[in-house]
Amino acid sequence: MNLRCFVDAPILIYLQDRAEARKRAMARHSLRSIRRNAELVVSPATLTDLYGLARRRFPTVQRDLVRNYVHDLLPACRSVGTSDLLDRAFRIEDRLGLSWAQCLTFAAAAAADCRLLVSEDLEDGLAVERTLVVNPFVTDIETVFTSLKDR
Repeated sequence: MNLRCFVDAPILIYLQDRAEARKRAMARHSLRSIRRNAELVVSPATLTDLYGLARRRFPTVQRDLVRNYVHDLLPACRSVGTSDLLDRAFRIEDRLGLSWAQCLTFAAAAAADCRLLVSEDLEDGLAVERTLVVNPFVTDIETVFTSLKDR
């Protein structure tokens, strides 16, 4: 299966957040499932957001450790031209009226040909083009992968 799965920055933060034990466990379960069933995808904006979130959320963690975490995700980074991304985001904004950050996230996932967008910031089950939102704290992503395989 050549399935791509876009993961938003807050989910990647929860992978490291010991203060959020439940969400950490669920995010880890989701990422393990993604690695078994799909190609992990992030965008340059996701990595930028991840770094900023991590520096604020974990101020006592050495900057180099945060940078290494972000660098480890570089192989999953997919990017499209700025005008393509903006045009897609504008269409999503016009159609759905989401926040601009949400429109950009959706546009990046769709442009990278991701069937799934794992995010807690978007409505679980929302679909744009061929991209479906999965909130891993609402829906078990393993169930979603199973249903996609059955099609």
